[in-house]
Amino acid sequence: MKTWLAIALVALFPAGAYSAESHRIGVVVLPTGTGKAYHETFRAALRKLGYVEGKNLILDARVPDAQLKQLPAIVEELIALKPDVLVGWEPAVVAMHERTKAIPIVLRSSGDPAVAGIVKSLARPGTNITGITQLNELLPAKHIELMREILPGMTRVGMLVDHSQKACVAVAQTTRKAAEAVAAVFTPYDVEDNSGIERAFAKMRQQAPDVLLPCPSALLFSHRQLLFDSAIRLRVPLTSFIVDSVPDGVLFAHAANLHDIHRRLAVFVDKILKGARPEDLPIERPTKFELVINLKVAKALGLTIPQSVLLRADRVIE
Repeated sequence: MKTWLAIALVALFPAGAYSAESHRIGVVVLPTGTGKAYHETFRAALRKLGYVEGKNLILDARVPDAQLKQLPAIVEELIALKPDVLVGWEPAVVAMHERTKAIPIVLRSSGDPAVAGIVKSLARPGTNITGITQLNELLPAKHIELMREILPGMTRVGMLVDHSQKACVAVAQTTRKAAEAVAAVFTPYDVEDNSGIERAFAKMRQQAPDVLLPCPSALLFSHRQLLFDSAIRLRVPLTSFIVDSVPDGVLFAHAANLHDIHRRLAVFVDKILKGARPEDLPIERPTKFELVINLKVAKALGLTIPQSVLLRADRVIE
């Protein structure tokens, strides 16, 4: 089994900043280069809080395979190390919560964790889980609104849906409602692995949607290059819920910045290590959403981005 173990981290703090006691954090990292970049952002934020490499912190990082078949074993391995805190994105947190109700767990990015059934409410989680939600279920309506400005004649909305993830199913339901609200036909494409993604795009050759949204899931995130390449090849406008890096293949992205979210995660870990109980720490929602427009993709698709949309963009890729 392929696992990655981050080096034990520990370093001196400024005088009076914290005790010299060593803490252990177990982290499940998304199996992509971008996932590792988010992890580095998290590590840097911990260092700023005084948890510096080499002295007072052991950071055990594990990376599952792209299909997440190794996820249960990886979670078992991290729990066996008896960490003070566990950190992971939603599928990992679900697996963690199934195996321990005692170790505090910090959630990094998800749909609504209350809908996923892993907390009682965002205000008072009531379990050993706290952290941050991306509010992914609220984003499809905005994506559809933006696409209607770009393509006023839009009539078909597609979404790649990973039914193994409750949060993904919830996002698909809100996407259906948002599409129906503007009299557009909603077409879900069920995916369960990379073969499912290929089959979904094969269906689009017969009747392509006017816009395609990838439901946020670890599976689609891990195979995102396949999405980008397929969308460009079929000339299907693809949007994204990840704004940090918008490659060729994505027309626009609208979401919270995941690097910002990972910086906030370090604050949650710090609070727990200093005695806070996760069940009492409200789950945070993003306060800022970014819009990134990819003009290169728009040109390749023969689309003109209205000035009204460009003026609202935080970043435009020329």
